[in-house]
Amino acid sequence: MSSITDTPLVEQRLSLRRRLQAQRQVIAQQLGQESGMNGSYPRSRTMRFLTLTQQPALIIRLLVGLTTLLRTR
Repeated sequence: MSSITDTPLVEQRLSLRRRLQAQRQVIAQQLGQESGMNGSYPRSRTMRFLTLTQQPALIIRLLVGLTTLLRTR
């Protein structure tokens, strides 16, 4: 096995990303099973709002839907 210094930095970074992602998936599964929740993250309303604001297409669809709903009443 080669030492860390023999592996290029890009490969080290990709390897670390894969390990972290796998670890996050395991933790998410464990939390979802223990708490009985549907596994949706983030759980806090504030963080969900902040995550939502990072998706402009979704915000536009929600606003159009809300506008349509309000205009039909």
